[in-house]
Amino acid sequence: MLMKLLRASAAMLGVLVLVTAGLLMWPLPDTPRVGTAGDFLVRNVAVVDVEHGTVRDRQDVVLRDGRIAAVGPSAPTPTNDSLTIIDGTGKYLMPGLWDMHTHAVKISPQYTHPLFVANGVTGVRDMSGCMSQPDSLLACIDDRNAWNRALERGESLSPRYVLQSSFKINGGGEVPDGYPAFFKARNPAEVRQLVAFYRQAGADFLKTYSELTPATYRALATEARRQGLGLAGHRPLRIPLEDMLAAGQRSVEHPRMFYEECFPGAAALRALPDPAAAYDAAMRWRMIDEHDRARCAALMDAMARSDTWWTPTLQVLQLSARAGDPAFRNDPRLKYVPLVFTKLLWEPDADRVATQPTDASRRPQYTTLYRMAQGHVGQAHAAGVKILAGTDAGDTYVFPGFGIHDELVEFVGAGLSPAEAIRSATLDAAVFAGMDDAFGSIQTGKAADLLLLDANPLEDVRHTRRIRGLFFAGKYLDRAALDELLAFAEQQAGSVRTNLHLLWDGLNSPLIRVQAAD
Repeated sequence: MLMKLLRASAAMLGVLVLVTAGLLMWPLPDTPRVGTAGDFLVRNVAVVDVEHGTVRDRQDVVLRDGRIAAVGPSAPTPTNDSLTIIDGTGKYLMPGLWDMHTHAVKISPQYTHPLFVANGVTGVRDMSGCMSQPDSLLACIDDRNAWNRALERGESLSPRYVLQSSFKINGGGEVPDGYPAFFKARNPAEVRQLVAFYRQAGADFLKTYSELTPATYRALATEARRQGLGLAGHRPLRIPLEDMLAAGQRSVEHPRMFYEECFPGAAALRALPDPAAAYDAAMRWRMIDEHDRARCAALMDAMARSDTWWTPTLQVLQLSARAGDPAFRNDPRLKYVPLVFTKLLWEPDADRVATQPTDASRRPQYTTLYRMAQGHVGQAHAAGVKILAGTDAGDTYVFPGFGIHDELVEFVGAGLSPAEAIRSATLDAAVFAGMDDAFGSIQTGKAADLLLLDANPLEDVRHTRRIRGLFFAGKYLDRAALDELLAFAEQQAGSVRTNLHLLWDGLNSPLIRVQAAD
């Protein structure tokens, strides 16, 4: 009897292995190629001028071959059968949105791409990459370039990937065993090799991270400049903001920068052997209670005079501030996120910070820090600091595609006008990328990446969510087509096959294994 049970169990295990192998070998479906190709005339539409923050009523906009051919006051409809006429009466036309801080994975065609496009996100700056070999989970420069080529050929549907990033450079601990030693950047020779590698790979910038030493950071800045690459990413914990600005870092990411720098103990914290280890609840209370407004104003003025942009990604602080809020934890958009992420990463992350520290007066620490960071965005913008809209899409409870609309609402809550917030995700994003000659505003000759909205976003920035249609890559995606993308993303998020691929890819990624062990 026992032998029969053992044989039956072995047979069942064998079947399970075969089924699993079959599911992994079976290619995943690509993003649906929805939309109607052709040339279009959008009649009698209100055009949102993101450069001047105004609306031009009763405009006709002609789109040919995926570009804006003409913009002007409404005129009698031309008799031209090649133009598909879209009635813009009562509608608003604005440029497609760019999310300037995202993270792509190999299954982005099943996960993030349909969500981005369905939400009118036509461009993204992906802030990650690979090292010297393809990764099973993370998207590499070659993957992003392939998606761009497929989009241009009409073979697939994805946002445009603008600029290309290295993998994070973090002092060497991020480098798996067996990878070339130069990725650790421990001396000038390794720094030269690392920069040359990423330049050859097609990177536009090196991603700086938190644990870089001052010596390595300075060497990277010097060598990157010599080889024609930029720096973008975290402000390393040991680097004063002033030094980062002097080094010419193109952008600095995330919302903690000013509250970490604007208190009297900042220099002492940076001088510790391990600043991250000292970043505990007591230190965070000091950052709150010893906040130096005058120092903050001086730092913001210095940043405004520099060429460094700030991508605050305010949403990354919402997890800590709202992890105990049932409405936050049960966001209906969770249905678009793969179960592997929600069950193995997002929910444990939220559980870990669900109870935030309070002081004697019952102040909630994480909520206080979040509001302080939001205030810094408004203050920095008023001081002239150049702001980019980015989300850290895919981070815990940051929803790809939807998140850029959430971030614009946060910007308005910080004190920006709707027009200023929208500009940060359109024209200013294109200016930062050096692509404003072709993207970012509604002008003749530029790409026809355009959102057709049901309401005026300059009156209420939440109206950017009221998307009636999207012109993108030479096609018009009406509401039904956008809803088809959302349905596909929802189906893939709950798919056993997609989640099995994601889990397998994560377990086999050396870069993720090192990160998980840290």
